[in-house]
Amino acid sequence: MKRLAKRALLFLAAFLGLVWLNNSSLFSGGGDQPLLIAHRGLAPEMHPEHEDYSACISRIHDSEHSYIENTIPSIEAAFDLGADYVEFDVRTTADGQFAVFHDDVLDCKTDATGRLIDYSMAELKALDIGYGYYTASDEYPLRGKGIGLMPSLEEVLDRFPRKGFVIDVKSNDRNEAVRLGDFLVARGPEEVDRLLIFGGSDAVDAIRKTHPSVRAVSRASAGKCLRDYMIVGWTGYVPGACRNSAVGMYANYAWVLWGWPHRFVARMRSVDTMVILTHPYQTESLHDLPETPEYAQMIPRRYGGAIQTNRIDKFQDWLAEPR
Repeated sequence: MKRLAKRALLFLAAFLGLVWLNNSSLFSGGGDQPLLIAHRGLAPEMHPEHEDYSACISRIHDSEHSYIENTIPSIEAAFDLGADYVEFDVRTTADGQFAVFHDDVLDCKTDATGRLIDYSMAELKALDIGYGYYTASDEYPLRGKGIGLMPSLEEVLDRFPRKGFVIDVKSNDRNEAVRLGDFLVARGPEEVDRLLIFGGSDAVDAIRKTHPSVRAVSRASAGKCLRDYMIVGWTGYVPGACRNSAVGMYANYAWVLWGWPHRFVARMRSVDTMVILTHPYQTESLHDLPETPEYAQMIPRRYGGAIQTNRIDKFQDWLAEPR
């Protein structure tokens, strides 16, 4: 009986040792440097206290610049500061175009009222999209600086033909999503390769079914990927839910993943899936607290995945600090 127990313990120890070896990053080189995703381009950080994030946020922290989120100057500035990708939001207009703008309603950030979908692209271009932003001291630092700055999706893609983008589709309508997929695929495979689509589960499901070449992810699909991976990932196998997509993880919880960091990133890359680290989980909203150097300190050395940041103007300096 003692001999049997000893053999069982030896087998268990050997098994656990193999699992550790298969998931340890000690013997994996990692990447040269992470990819940086500038969330909304270069823009003031949001200050959403007492505001409903699901509706809109127009309160901002004081900023050293006057760039406005989701605009061509903001996107260009983000790339100039070292962003590898820029994330922006799209919504459908009354004349069937795709406007680059976050909110469903215009009342919060612009000098207009009503829903964006009820305006043509030409009408939207006449608005001041910096009108509604205000600070804790009740100043409106961007008012008058956003006239004519709302771009269309086509304008952004044409202006930056070789740059990477994460497109956040704000509508969860399946037909609108398919039309977006049609638009992107018609621009050619090189266009599709440089994009990641994020959206609601219905929208992403519709895009994936009609245009499987388009890399798309929803919270639901990313969640399924992580759940499936936690079951089988210790073997090194990447489940089907994780393929040709993206998976995001809060920086302070990523350590739970099998093979984190380098083996996990390599496994996901092998199935054309982007790994994205986001702001440490503290509250439900990414915008709730300003980003600090502590976020960068959580990034593993030689991490080769992507990092989403609201502070593309600061993040590279934070990463360069000893850790």
